[in-house]
Amino acid sequence: MKHKMQLNAEQYLGLFLLGMLLVLGIFARGFFSLNNTMSMLNRFSYLLIAAIGMNLIIITSNIDVSAGNIISVVCLAIAALGKLNLGLPILLPASMIVGMFLSFINALFITKFRIPAIVATLATAQLFSGILPLLVEGSLYDLPASFTWLAFDAKLFGIIPGSVLIMVIITVIALVFMKYSRFSKKIYAIGNNAEAARLSGINVTRIVIITYVIAGALFGISGTIIATASQRVTTTMGTGLEMTFIACVVLGGTSVAGGSGKILGTVFGAAVLSVIAPAVNYLGISSDWSDAIMGAIIIAAVIVSALHLEQRKRIVPVAGGGNDR
Repeated sequence: MKHKMQLNAEQYLGLFLLGMLLVLGIFARGFFSLNNTMSMLNRFSYLLIAAIGMNLIIITSNIDVSAGNIISVVCLAIAALGKLNLGLPILLPASMIVGMFLSFINALFITKFRIPAIVATLATAQLFSGILPLLVEGSLYDLPASFTWLAFDAKLFGIIPGSVLIMVIITVIALVFMKYSRFSKKIYAIGNNAEAARLSGINVTRIVIITYVIAGALFGISGTIIATASQRVTTTMGTGLEMTFIACVVLGGTSVAGGSGKILGTVFGAAVLSVIAPAVNYLGISSDWSDAIMGAIIIAAVIVSALHLEQRKRIVPVAGGGNDR
């Protein structure tokens, strides 16, 4: 019997990305100019790094809508260090520590106080965004050249942004980690059924806290890439980015209910969203359309995820149907 070849979510998304790039290459002459391409690669870098962190959180059946505000805090924190003429070897670890600490606060609210993740992170998002203007009046500016070294001087082969190398290293580590580590198996188990995971001996609280802390470190790295692209850092540099990170994840096929999802899907999701906004701007279409398109993508991805989840629920009883009495 011949079996029809079926494509998985990652393959469909990869084909969609390829088609989109081909269409832009044919109908938007000049879109892939060197400067525009390098700019998109830089955007792709910070989107993907943060989206990998968000992916881990969503797989545990949680969420973090404060990620954009965490990045804003990170940007200002490292800008303050940048004023002291400190370079990337100090700024990058510092950004990771700040991100880890803020995400740890989120995890404590969720695990220790049993506050739903959406409520806890909404509250901390408001807290972070409210505190920043009290600490900094508008922005930090006139930052030294050492602060912007990653964006302007760190070039692979004199062309490719250094942020791309950071992204590649993190992505490879994430792919290996999610495929082979025992910790990743626990993340999936918690996302599928937290109570069953607890009964099987998994310390759910500990795993969720560590997951948020890992994600916080990745948010910090993304914040470094964003902040160091300019000599002026504002209090709102990360505002709203959390929705883009979530869109990358759900577009990549990760279930919003938790328990399933792949890093490769998130890579394709981030790639698609890294191209959409620049393409809309390049074609002279209102920037509001990029937000509308992103919203439509999120809705479509969530619907597909819900349909897959419903299908999984139907298959499970059928598989055990012969033992019903």
